[in-house]
Amino acid sequence: MAFAGRLQVHQVFGADTDVGKTIFATGLALAASACEPLNENRQKNRVAYLKPVSTGPLSDADASHLQTFAPKITSETGVQFDDPVSPHLAASQATGSLPENATDAALLHKVRAWLDFHADPAQGTDFAIVETAGGVHSPAPSGASQADLLRPLRLPTVLVGSSKLGGISITRTAFECLHMRGYDVDAVLLFPSPRYQNDVYLRQWLNDEFNIPVYTVGGPSEDGWGAPPPRAASNTEDVAQMHAYYRGLVHGNARQTSDRVSEPEVGGNGLMDVVRHLQISHKNRHKNLNSMAPRTYTQCWWPFTQHTRYQPEQVMTIDSAHGDHFAVYQTDALKPVLDGSASWWTQCLGHAHPRLSMAAAYAAGRYGHVLFPGAANAPALELTERMLGRHPMSFQAPGKHWADRVFFSDDGSTAMEVALKMAIESCARRYDPQPSLPATQTRVAQGKQPGSLGGRPKRQWKVLGLQGSYHGDTIGAMDACEPSIYSERVSWYKGRGHWLSPPTITHSHGKIQISLPSEISEFHPEDLSDEHACYESLGDVYKVSHRLLHDPLAKRYARFINAQLERLIRVEGNRFGALVLEPLVMGAGGMLFVDPLFQRVLIDTVRSREDLFAMQDPPLRSNAAPSPASSDTDWKGLPVIFDEVFTGLFRLGWASGAQVLDVNPDIACYAKILSGGLVPLSVTLATEHIFSTFAQSDQKTDALLHGHSYTAHPVGCSVACKTLEILDEMYSRGDWVANQQSLGSVSGFSCWDEDFVQQLSYCEQVKSALGLGTVLKIELADADQGYASSAAESLLKGLSDKGLHLRPLGNVIYVMCSLTTGKQVLDETQRILLSELSSVN
Repeated sequence: MAFAGRLQVHQVFGADTDVGKTIFATGLALAASACEPLNENRQKNRVAYLKPVSTGPLSDADASHLQTFAPKITSETGVQFDDPVSPHLAASQATGSLPENATDAALLHKVRAWLDFHADPAQGTDFAIVETAGGVHSPAPSGASQADLLRPLRLPTVLVGSSKLGGISITRTAFECLHMRGYDVDAVLLFPSPRYQNDVYLRQWLNDEFNIPVYTVGGPSEDGWGAPPPRAASNTEDVAQMHAYYRGLVHGNARQTSDRVSEPEVGGNGLMDVVRHLQISHKNRHKNLNSMAPRTYTQCWWPFTQHTRYQPEQVMTIDSAHGDHFAVYQTDALKPVLDGSASWWTQCLGHAHPRLSMAAAYAAGRYGHVLFPGAANAPALELTERMLGRHPMSFQAPGKHWADRVFFSDDGSTAMEVALKMAIESCARRYDPQPSLPATQTRVAQGKQPGSLGGRPKRQWKVLGLQGSYHGDTIGAMDACEPSIYSERVSWYKGRGHWLSPPTITHSHGKIQISLPSEISEFHPEDLSDEHACYESLGDVYKVSHRLLHDPLAKRYARFINAQLERLIRVEGNRFGALVLEPLVMGAGGMLFVDPLFQRVLIDTVRSREDLFAMQDPPLRSNAAPSPASSDTDWKGLPVIFDEVFTGLFRLGWASGAQVLDVNPDIACYAKILSGGLVPLSVTLATEHIFSTFAQSDQKTDALLHGHSYTAHPVGCSVACKTLEILDEMYSRGDWVANQQSLGSVSGFSCWDEDFVQQLSYCEQVKSALGLGTVLKIELADADQGYASSAAESLLKGLSDKGLHLRPLGNVIYVMCSLTTGKQVLDETQRILLSELSSVN
């Protein structure tokens, strides 16, 4: 968005065609030029006018009308079509196809450039008016709603309502359309309507509900004072009577007596009053934007932020967001800034997607919120069936062919809490069943007493995972991760598990390698000559099924994992209740690209070692025997949990990491992308066998006693359904096919140009560069690695100055685009990154 504090800008929308939009726009221009300017160094405002799209003969164009009655106003038309029809028809009828200068991107660029030009102090413009075409949803030449087309600019808005019969409904509908899209409507203007009294009703409604003023403004006409008079017989007479009309419209219906102006008659307010109100709104808007940073700094508590490292002037004030960009208030102006972290990995379709906003509004209007236990609502049911692949249009459902149940919760961390409860309780029921008879309980009671061999402390259930994992900030999810910077100051943290050090993918100086941790490289070192295995391309690394048969690392991984399990269980006496993995990439741990072959072999090995996981406590604790898997489809070894809160739903180029690993989990968690980055929502998917663990009796205590006040809230479920619908549409259209080149024959994709990533890998300050799906990882060469590293801070400052807002993970910079990010934005982002990293050298 481009609007500077010194330039006052307003766009004029009409509730419908023929409501007087051009008359009011012209009157506002005249009133602004006559009104006392905000700039104290000027005697009069300099006013500019733009009509982005106009249809009909040039002689009847709105800009021509303005030149006739406000000749001192600078006016301009973006695109002019001769046929006086809707712009989408005029565009196609003129050339048979959409002209290059009439695309959405071209028109938006035109308006931006025009605003930037007039915001330049050298031009001396003080007040700018952008007049739209037709009604709020009148189509742009492309057919898109102009309300959506102009939304990236989010200019302060004046709505011209209808004073005709039916105008109340039309005006109210238009306002709600603008309001739902995030426009700030500063004022509503209408011609007088003494018969229908539209202004009276709308004034009461808008004042009471939204504190928005309604101005009833007119001029001299055949009915006394109201809408413009009918066109006169001659052009000379018509121009003369319209000049008189504009004088009344601007100054109001006031009778002058000597040097004093009397109070306006009913319906006699002039546009001078409106302009003064708009000036106040403009000043208040900037006053509020100027104060937001210090007010936030002194009152809010940010997550994952050391406040002592911030100053109020460093706070980023976000006025709005659209697509890939924030509108950030900087030095008295709003600037577009790329949301390079996808707002903590949530964005996938861009900010303020109109279809998601509509879905949220529909569900809010239909339901608000309703409870879920023992109940059904349509959005929750549809989302369930979409996630399980049972909806007719679910082409890439993450739970298809394996999941049977969906549990709803609030966010990724709580979804993982649920998953851990599901998995560990399932293990406990199978491997540590409780005696079912009272006599048996009495018999084993002695073995539970202190001093008895069987009375040693019962072994804790733990998780098996990977170093660098992160599953959230709730205490159970934290305990499922190794000690780290996230938990070292949490006094009640108690890591409950063992975490293997995983092999990771690196890309340095054009070479794709698997880097083995010392635990693996020193285990049977004769298996490989060094600590790195090289591959021709990134796509080769993700051919897991092929590598499982032909890559020597597969057998090496299997031997290493088996040896670790033997030691952990037989020697150290650990008891595991779940295998927890973030498939492919471990996000918060530093965007660690884990060798997918290692994860696949780990899953296969765990599922084959039920003999280890079934080992019991000492004999006198219980005489109940572990039970085997009930069927071939039941979980084996340990329940496998996929934490796909970050990685799922095409973030990495696939709907699920299961498509790469070629193996399904028993439990999986999804959030972030799930609800399009609009509202919090998460789901935990599970098999029927996991579900049956909690459905073996009528006792409530045997159920999964976990829930949230807003479980399966209809707004979130409705937005999630719409998100999945859009993703399925994009997949079906093949929107990402062009991005599959860098991965070769692998079905996934990367939005990041392969040559660009290759060039990054040669930069002196870059240790590794990788692009997969929407994620670009740049690991900087730094002696201090991990989250506590500050290596990226100086680089991020330079990128921020160029309009890229990124959040580091220690010595790792990551950039995350949306699934809808256009080539132009990607190319510019890549250009800036390469330039900055090259200049660091």
